[in-house]
Amino acid sequence: MPDSVPAAAVRAAVKVAAGLGVSGFEPVVLADGANVIVHLRPSPVVAKVAASTTAVRIETDAWLQRELNVVEFLAAAGVPVMTPSPEMPATTYHGDGHVMSFWRYLRSAGGEVPPEATIGSMLRDLHATLRSYPGTLPVLAPLNDIPAFLARPQSQLSAGEAGALSAVYARLTAELDQTLDQTLDQTLDQSSPAVQVLHGDAGPGNLMNTDTGWVWHDFEDTCAGPVGWDLAASTASRRLDRSRVLAAYGALVDPGQLAVCEQLRWLHLTIWYQLYAERLPDLRPRAAQLLARWTVGDNPPGGRTDP
Repeated sequence: MPDSVPAAAVRAAVKVAAGLGVSGFEPVVLADGANVIVHLRPSPVVAKVAASTTAVRIETDAWLQRELNVVEFLAAAGVPVMTPSPEMPATTYHGDGHVMSFWRYLRSAGGEVPPEATIGSMLRDLHATLRSYPGTLPVLAPLNDIPAFLARPQSQLSAGEAGALSAVYARLTAELDQTLDQTLDQTLDQSSPAVQVLHGDAGPGNLMNTDTGWVWHDFEDTCAGPVGWDLAASTASRRLDRSRVLAAYGALVDPGQLAVCEQLRWLHLTIWYQLYAERLPDLRPRAAQLLARWTVGDNPPGGRTDP
């Protein structure tokens, strides 16, 4: 079971790429999780094949196409991003029941975590460019993963665990709605809107160190929302100095709103680990650890986590 998803994804990606004139007879799986990421060697092309995402995102094509559209806009504006492959049109493709997109291969120059100053300043610059994005994006679309997962009959959660997570989700989203209403009422400076286009998953793991510097990638969760949603992907992490990230970002951020976004990030992470654990046994201990922090005791956890 664990090997069937990546193997099938690789076969589909190689087949679709071949039909587009791209040779990938030495494929290498770079990552397996929400998506299977395949370097189609010897070509400088990477396939992103939807895997676990299909369990909670019905219109997978729409998510992948939004990513392509936003990244093309950012690349044209000079933002350092991993770009779609020039070997084929920047659209989604289907093959053997899989949906995928294709990207330019970039060689990583090292797996270290980017410094807080880099994360904060690059996110500030990214947000500044995204404010002029001409398209319309759904508001905080990734949060819909949570009720979608909890509604699945094949979920491994007990009824009590699912109920606890559902209650926390309802409470936190209500708190976020309240902070957004207050921020919208108080916002007069249109250069710093309360809601704007976001990366959607702007944590340190989605900054890649390349030979030419740090670049953003994995915009699949791109959406509209408060900047706190993007910031929380880093400020909630124990691996990083929260104050340094915020100092490098520079702009004022509602502390109450950021705190709620951090908790929602944690809840989102918990849901995704439950989903990963269904087919990736090595992740089951981490999934159980995250779940226990919401379901053991009378109150959900506070503080910070590692999104």
